[in-house]
Amino acid sequence: MYYNLLNILLLIGAVQGLLFTVIILFSKRFKSKSNLFLGLLILGFSLNNLQYYFLMADLISHKTFFNLIYLPYASVNMVFYYFYVKTFLYPNSKISSKEKLLFVPFLFFFIMVILYKGINAMGMMSSRFEDFFVDLLFFHEVFSLIFSLGLLYITFKTIRDFQKELRTGNLEMLNRNLNWLIILSYIGFVLCLLWLLALVVELWGTSDSNLFYYTLWIGMSFTIYILGHIGLYKFGILEEQKEIKSKRMKSGVKVEKIKAFKTGNDNLDKFRNFIMVEKNFLNSNLSLDVVADHLKLNKSYLSRIVNSELGENFTDYVNRLRVEEAKKYLEDPDFSNYTLHAIGLEVGFNSKSAFNSAFKKFTSQTPNEYKKKNLAETETI
Repeated sequence: MYYNLLNILLLIGAVQGLLFTVIILFSKRFKSKSNLFLGLLILGFSLNNLQYYFLMADLISHKTFFNLIYLPYASVNMVFYYFYVKTFLYPNSKISSKEKLLFVPFLFFFIMVILYKGINAMGMMSSRFEDFFVDLLFFHEVFSLIFSLGLLYITFKTIRDFQKELRTGNLEMLNRNLNWLIILSYIGFVLCLLWLLALVVELWGTSDSNLFYYTLWIGMSFTIYILGHIGLYKFGILEEQKEIKSKRMKSGVKVEKIKAFKTGNDNLDKFRNFIMVEKNFLNSNLSLDVVADHLKLNKSYLSRIVNSELGENFTDYVNRLRVEEAKKYLEDPDFSNYTLHAIGLEVGFNSKSAFNSAFKKFTSQTPNEYKKKNLAETETI
């Protein structure tokens, strides 16, 4: 009864993943290089779970499983994840010749599996090759685990390097909250640990390793759900940001040029020029540490200057500027179809909740309330 429930969850996760794959790969709305790899990743996870569902639900025998169904998806799934993250962060990046070599392990194992199936179908299977194939399967599991951990490390490093680039204040780069990608990578590490535990129990344990594999597969089903929903949602937000940035250049919402401050207080002028004139308040990774480092000032000293001369702390000062920038979008009918989340990211907030909280603090209204009120007034004019 317990395993029957797990098999049902396994099947639901696989079917859900196949549906996501069809939507991602065949919908014009989601056509992009990153979504291609997202779709392939979800497809790989789904087919892997589906093939083991047939085996664990006793729909086919162990022999039939390897003769007809089994394919070595484990050696390619994290390759798809790495390319998904890379192309999501850098949409214009190309897959280098060296990076294409990451597919070589899967191609090798795939050819060996097809060779096994072919030899078996022709009735030419020998006990020696059978034993070799069993050893190859175990080697594939161990290799794929180590390979996946290495790819997860490289992927995690890619995300961290991108975050460092965001902190440079390059306004040509879209503001993005990448915590969800980091969480996905951590989930990947957890899945690898479950995978390792299952292998250890299978090789040296006295208990049934099936329960550990079920835990791994159900974890993959959960990951499929996250990848499908969050991946597509984040893609939609990113596309909206691109449209907002493009439309802003053609509409009345301009990034106003402000004359450099010259008040006689050199350090305060440098601070305000960096924040306002250079528009660094639009950078979602801006912090007092980043500004102090850029201006080569002591962080505590800079904080005291801001508090005493501007009458508010650094966070409030920056958020007030962001709220004023957001008002321009919320008041303009041309931007009425864009989500508040995308607008919040565009003006420098790193999450929808942070945008809502700051906006209400400075206007006593939520962004949505402000938007509705001002658009209604515009329509009556």
